[in-house]
Amino acid sequence: MARTVVVFGAKGFIGSRVTAALDADGWHCIEVDRYGRATGGLGDVGGPYYSGDDWSSLELSRFLRHCGPAVIVNAVGAAWSTDPSVVRRDNVVWPCRLAEACERSGTTESILHLGSSHEYGDTTPGVRVSESTALAPLTAYGKSKSAGASHLVRAAYRMNRPLTLIRAFNVIGAGHGTNGIWASAVGLYRAAEEAGSDQVVANVPFPETARDLIDVRDVAGLVSLAAARPGPTVAAYNAASGTATSIRQLFDAFAARTGIPYRFERGSEGLRIGSRWQRADISRAESHLGWTRHFTLTDSIETALAR
Repeated sequence: MARTVVVFGAKGFIGSRVTAALDADGWHCIEVDRYGRATGGLGDVGGPYYSGDDWSSLELSRFLRHCGPAVIVNAVGAAWSTDPSVVRRDNVVWPCRLAEACERSGTTESILHLGSSHEYGDTTPGVRVSESTALAPLTAYGKSKSAGASHLVRAAYRMNRPLTLIRAFNVIGAGHGTNGIWASAVGLYRAAEEAGSDQVVANVPFPETARDLIDVRDVAGLVSLAAARPGPTVAAYNAASGTATSIRQLFDAFAARTGIPYRFERGSEGLRIGSRWQRADISRAESHLGWTRHFTLTDSIETALAR
């Protein structure tokens, strides 16, 4: 009989791919969106699941008991560019309520939480970030992700149940949204192809800024492997490519795929704080879980522009 997994945030950019990967690997998936609407024939989460800036851990715990013994995946999260109140609600309050519900329900087998590379804070150029790197978030977003994870860590220890933290670096792919350098590049090149433009002009103040880019489908694959093989009480894995890709290299790849050259303008509009260089150590996921990346940057670009 298939094991049950409850995926919260199952309709989002990452959550939808996670659910697809788990389903393909034989799990019985119960999908729950951020409004408490659920699949699987169990009905929605009752009561004031989502009301303003809070959730009901009591109603959540009742729902989880109805689901029976299950692995819990938290793929809910607000992006860095969202309103601060929403960031706090989704990244701090929600994991707190989920932690309370998992403890109340008594049916939680293990928890898997999607975190962020921003929890590591600033990084040193040339040095790969490993899971043992001390967390020192600099931004409000990074601090919110770290604070949210801490609620689940404490609950895992109290329940004596495994918790797996997947710290995702810069996740890319089709359906990413509208914020960030990846979304900007996709939007610019899609518009250029549709209009038949002979050049793309992008606002990039620091084109040598480098990020570790990972396809959302590879992140989903890692989540599915980790769900099937929970570690000790708390285990962490980096979801990344292990490669530092500069913004210039990213646009080079788009230009190679489309045949449309680009030009950078160096205004400061939309500039956000962050490390100028980032690369993850992914050896733990490879050695502990047998994880292998399947999608290249070119694959991600091809899929995103095809939509």
